[in-house]
Amino acid sequence: MSFWQSLIGMFKGPDGYFSSSKIMSFCGFFAFIIVSCILLYINPAKFNYEIFACLSAGGAAGLRAMDKYTNMLGAKSKVEEK
Repeated sequence: MSFWQSLIGMFKGPDGYFSSSKIMSFCGFFAFIIVSCILLYINPAKFNYEIFACLSAGGAAGLRAMDKYTNMLGAKSKVEEK
């Protein structure tokens, strides 16, 4: 398996389709890194990094929990169809 196939497979859900919440989590991580670097460069003395990091981590954790919940609902509906 090539590197690119495994990278793309990281964004797929258990059904083989792309998971929007996994893509949003990945994009949110890079937005967090970019915003952190910009804010630290502009004014590091007034930047409250602890609050920013906690809010970003909380958002990412909430998004992953929602992803697991939607996967559980999808699995439950497939069991009921059989």
